[in-house]
Amino acid sequence: MFETGNVVLHPTEGVCEIDDVRSERFDDSKKRTYYVMHPLYAKIKSTLFVPVDSDKILLQKMPTKEEIIELIKSVSITDIEWIENSTLRKDAFMHIIYNGDTKEIVALIAKLHIRKNEVEANGKKFSATDSKILKEAEKKVYQEFSYVLDTDEENIPNFILKYLNI
Repeated sequence: MFETGNVVLHPTEGVCEIDDVRSERFDDSKKRTYYVMHPLYAKIKSTLFVPVDSDKILLQKMPTKEEIIELIKSVSITDIEWIENSTLRKDAFMHIIYNGDTKEIVALIAKLHIRKNEVEANGKKFSATDSKILKEAEKKVYQEFSYVLDTDEENIPNFILKYLNI
C-alpha cells in the first residue's frame, strides 16, 4: 500500500503524487478507501481518486536510476515487429503504449526512431500516425525517466541512447 507523499506511476496519467489516503462515498456506492493524487506533469491541475483495492487501475512504484539503466540495457528492438498495414500497426503499437510495459515502450520508441531515420534518408516523410504514436510513447516514458533522473525530458533521448544496445 502506498502512503501520502509517495510518487507513483498511474497507467494513463503518468507520474502522480499521492496527497491523501482516505475513505469516500461517491454516488450511492459503499464507502471505499481511495488514493487521492495529482499528476505532476499535467497541463491542467486535476485530482484523481483511485480505489486502494482497484484491480483495474494498477499503480506502480517509481523505478530507481539503476533499474532504468538495466531496463534500457535489456531492450531488444527485434521484439517489436514492423507491421506494413498502417491501421494494424497503429492498433498494435497503441496496445503496447497502453499496456504500460516500460521495456516494450522503450523498444517501440527505438524502433520508430530507426524507421523514421530510414524513411527520411530515402527522401520521404515519416507518417503523421507514426509520429503521433512516437510522441505518445515518448511522453509516457520520458515523464517517468525525467522524474527519477531529476532532469528535463529533453535530456532523456540521449540518456536512452547511451545505454541502448543497438
